[in-house]
Parts: sequence; C-alpha cells; structure tokens
Amino acid sequence: MENISNIVHIGELIAVSKVFEQNPYRMITLIENGLMEVFVTKDEFLAKYGTKETYDELENWCELNNGKVFTKPKAGSE
Repeated sequence: MENISNIVHIGELIAVSKVFEQNPYRMITLIENGLMEVFVTKDEFLAKYGTKETYDELENWCELNNGKVFTKPKAGSE
C-alpha cells in the first residue's frame, strides 16, 4: 500500500469527512483497508466506473475542486 500522505492531504480529508459522515482518522483507516478509494483525477474515476447518471455500486462519492475523487463502494460491490 502506498503511503496515504503521498496521495491525500489532511485538509482534503476534513473537507470530505462530512459527506462520508466519518472523522478523518476513520477515513484513513478505510482507505488503508481498501474500503474507500481516492482517485487523483476524475479521469481515473471515470476509467474505473464510467460516465453514468447514478453510481449504484457506490455508497457515496465526492469530487473536490482540485479534481480528486473520493469514493466509498457499497459492501460486496468489488
């Protein structure tokens, strides 16, 4: 697993923590365990999930203004 701090800044975690209803520490744990994904660009996100009206396989997702996309797949969807 790549070092999370090389991908995600604490400010980004704080910014999306309300969307996912998790504290930043819990979000780091979810990312480390593969239960939450971080895409550095929206193109990476679209390459995996495609362009759709809704993403039924995701519990939730959030795009930041810097282009990063955070996702939380539904349990058992991977």
